[in-house]
Amino acid sequence: MIGFLGFLPEITKATEYWVGGENGWTLDVDYQAWAKDKTFKIGDTLVFKYNKDIHNVFKVNQTSFQNCLVPPPSQGLTSGHDVITLASPGKHWYICGFPTHCSDHSQKLVITVEGGAPAPAPVPAMEYWVGGDKGWTIDVDYQAWAKGKNFKVGDTLVFKYTKGHHNVFKVNQTSFKDCIAPSSGGLTSGDDVITLATPGKKWYICGFPSHCSDHNQKLVITVEGGAPAPATPIPSPATGTPGPATKDDSNNSYRVTISAYKIFVG
Repeated sequence: MIGFLGFLPEITKATEYWVGGENGWTLDVDYQAWAKDKTFKIGDTLVFKYNKDIHNVFKVNQTSFQNCLVPPPSQGLTSGHDVITLASPGKHWYICGFPTHCSDHSQKLVITVEGGAPAPAPVPAMEYWVGGDKGWTIDVDYQAWAKGKNFKVGDTLVFKYTKGHHNVFKVNQTSFKDCIAPSSGGLTSGDDVITLATPGKKWYICGFPSHCSDHNQKLVITVEGGAPAPATPIPSPATGTPGPATKDDSNNSYRVTISAYKIFVG
């Protein structure tokens, strides 16, 4: 039984706006009414669609916008299908440079672009098989296994062991140091999956007599911050088919590339 995440952040996609909608870029259209309910963000695009023989597009400053002052012709866009990517936050002003189109026919547009770049693609969650090929057993240096790994919120730990010979308890720092297993709450399936839902230190021990104290069957990790996974355990459906995972290192850590389900929350 291997659990997968039901949580992966969504990518914020850029939006393409056709200026004026079905009217396009032309005379006597209320472009401020068209823009009023839209939220323009960095990375979005404006598409100016028009008859190139009778219109054009100039990006101007506030003064030129208010007074319909046209820059030199070399600065104009004239293709009839001009695409402008919004690359910076703040006010952006556009006018048509044909005589009287701006001044008498309101062929002008001002928008406000919100700051911040589009969200980057999320980093896929990692699935770590505790102890690598050795799994969860006695006399393994689990701190050496964990040393080079960067555990993050949303990653999962998989404890693989022989059922009936080991178990897994999540404990606090004191119980970890003194190898004190709780009276209940242990994981016992032999294939326990724990989703790292919060940042900070996490402590795990085996609750079988002497396994922690005499055989070092214990693990402490530090989880880096990030968006937490959902807190409610969700049973994996019997018919669920996990998507492909890409092997990341020799310690059986996998990068999960699709959304699925988690079993336990750590």
